[in-house]
Amino acid sequence: MQKAVFVKEIGKPLALGERAIPQPGDGEILIEVHSTMLLPHDTYGRDLGLFIADSLPYVLGTNITGTVKTLGPDVTNYEIGDRVFGIGNPLSRLPDLAGLQQHALLNARGAAKLPDGISFEGASSFPVNAVTSAAAVFHPNGHGFAAPFPEREFDLTPDLSSNASRAIVVIGGGSNVGKLAIQFARIAKVGRVITVASAKNDGHLRKLGATHVIDRHLSNTAIAAEVRRILNDDNDGALSVYDCVSWDFSLAVYTVSPMKPSVITCLHPAEKCIEQAKEKGIPARIQFIRGTVEFLDPLSTGFWRVFPKWIEQGQLWIPKYRTVDGLDLVAIEEGLDSYRDGSSVIPLVVRPNH
Repeated sequence: MQKAVFVKEIGKPLALGERAIPQPGDGEILIEVHSTMLLPHDTYGRDLGLFIADSLPYVLGTNITGTVKTLGPDVTNYEIGDRVFGIGNPLSRLPDLAGLQQHALLNARGAAKLPDGISFEGASSFPVNAVTSAAAVFHPNGHGFAAPFPEREFDLTPDLSSNASRAIVVIGGGSNVGKLAIQFARIAKVGRVITVASAKNDGHLRKLGATHVIDRHLSNTAIAAEVRRILNDDNDGALSVYDCVSWDFSLAVYTVSPMKPSVITCLHPAEKCIEQAKEKGIPARIQFIRGTVEFLDPLSTGFWRVFPKWIEQGQLWIPKYRTVDGLDLVAIEEGLDSYRDGSSVIPLVVRPNH
């Protein structure tokens, strides 16, 4: 048995308990969890039942790092003792692929060996946000930019020339998931990377790869007008908008072209965005992005092959974090509560076995 933190009732305090240590099936590895970073969707899971309402009791935490303890029957690219990081899965019926417990499973296609010199804690900031933004930017169901990695190991590196003439607008570029989208767009040589964020982050976001930063405190009308100015089209708007933060999608709807087919990707359920676009008669395709291995397929294997190299080469910025040792319920509740008002936070990294 192992210790774990459970959501037993939606909207109620978490509970410390025990559950069996899962055993890896085909394509899975069992790790001793070193760290898991709490994210906003963990808060929504506890408070609103996002993803987990029908599977209680459940364990939160989908940014997971640790040491390989057992290999599934067909796993050949890992060894016992490897330091790894990977993405959990809150859509799984059982909370085996979750981080707020002492041992967890990882899908071997949604994980990688930790680069030398990168800490467990630093790596735990990446998996969910990285998979989510990779899906939004590169997947055909997202914005479909040419991906800077081949799907298969020995394929040629894709031609990125088509990205140079395209633009993406990232709403919420100051969030960690937004920052990764900006960096991925830079690596993929996207011509114009426009972000809507706090003006105080202008310099930092430009270093990450933003070509233009628009102050999020402007009105929706002013932001949309600035996007059109940047795109040199006073009568039109963006064709690719990635909204990383909103529950109300009026800004995204204002920003896209009112006439040409466009794509809005979002990280919160898209029904309201679809409704708003229809009300304005905007020919936009709206796509809710899930940060899972399955959603990113068929790009998952290629992405996880190159992703650790980008971290090792310093192409990706490691955000700030704070840590707590053990499954400390008070600290974990506070870490989840910090996301409630939508303000900027320093995420909490939990180390269950310390």
